Amino acid sequence: MERKNITWNMIGSLIYAGSSMVLTALVNHLVGPEQGGIFGFAFSAFGQQIFTVAYFGMRPIQSTDTGGSYTFGEYRMARYYTSLFAIILGIGYILFQTITAPETYSMEKILVVFLMVLYKVLDGFADVYESEFQRGGRLYLTGKAMAYRTMFSVALFLGALAVTRHLIFACAVAVCAQGMGIVLFDKRMAGKLQNISYNREKGREWTLIRESFLLFLSVFLDFLIFSMAKYAVDANMTSIDNAIFVAIFMPTSVINLAANFVIRPFLTKMAIQWEEGRFHDLAEDLRKLMGIILFLTVIALAGAWVLGVPVLGAISNVDLVPYKSGLMMIILGGGFFAVMNLFYYVLVVMKCQKRIFFGYVPVCILSFFLSYGFVKAGGINGGACSYMIEMALLMICFMGQAYMVFFREKKRWEEAHHG
Repeated sequence: MERKNITWNMIGSLIYAGSSMVLTALVNHLVGPEQGGIFGFAFSAFGQQIFTVAYFGMRPIQSTDTGGSYTFGEYRMARYYTSLFAIILGIGYILFQTITAPETYSMEKILVVFLMVLYKVLDGFADVYESEFQRGGRLYLTGKAMAYRTMFSVALFLGALAVTRHLIFACAVAVCAQGMGIVLFDKRMAGKLQNISYNREKGREWTLIRESFLLFLSVFLDFLIFSMAKYAVDANMTSIDNAIFVAIFMPTSVINLAANFVIRPFLTKMAIQWEEGRFHDLAEDLRKLMGIILFLTVIALAGAWVLGVPVLGAISNVDLVPYKSGLMMIILGGGFFAVMNLFYYVLVVMKCQKRIFFGYVPVCILSFFLSYGFVKAGGINGGACSYMIEMALLMICFMGQAYMVFFREKKRWEEAHHG
């Protein structure tokens, strides 16, 4: 069962993460980089931001709620509300953009962004089933549902786009396919499980939403900082520039996916080391993990220097020759982001969630001014530079806080056991 869980979770995660790169690249080839840029921003930047609202940081709470503090019915009702909130937020953003920047928000862009909001909201809602499978010890069902649902919606979207060459129609097909995927895979798999309770106590979903709120804000701000340069490019440059920026962002997904596969198996071990006061072992494992991330980043930088521009340019159907420096800065920023993620998990292990949130807030405010300022001054390469600086700031912020807590607790432990 454990092997089955790990294998299917890895397959589902790889297909889900890879779909974003495959989709944006193929859209560029099928309908050109201008429409590809609109889709890339709608799918991988704003759409993913809206996903974090529908998701609402509930996965860690639900998947670890083995004592059954809340029923599946209560989790699902909470997710109905967060999904509705996500749609309202998406519509609000589109209206704001059409009023403040009507020259950049054509009717085509409005419809594509709106349809991707619906697609990603459904994605966030599907997670309530996939979290429940994990809570019940059936992580392989989570991976299966994610893999089948993603492949189903991606295949129908690309099929519709290849036949019609009409982006809006293909996006509408993708939304319908996502909804059908939830019914065909998530709901059907949930129906096979005996121990899922659909009962709910009145008002419990609001208690759950309140409990998730700080986690939601942290995830929302994390992705906002990560995507701020994309928002700045979208606001100040053309749709083709969006397509170029999405293309040079592609390697960060690979670094983060690889880093997470390395980091996650260590989490339980690190939590035990922390609880038992084995500070030397914990520090040793952190050094190992940072070494692996550094190695992955150096390999990615070397590969990008030699092959990055021609390969990514061919994949994405855009000219990346003027943006080699931007690509290198984004990969280095991706390495900083991976280290930041490691120390994010360390702070979770240390039960310092409030420190995480208060780390995000100042960096988020600063990232807005950095991204918009750098993009206005230096275009795409300026946006890449701002991303690298923001990731470095976030990494230093989390590392500093983790080390401060680490040495404080180490001193306290030593005084208690040797004093």
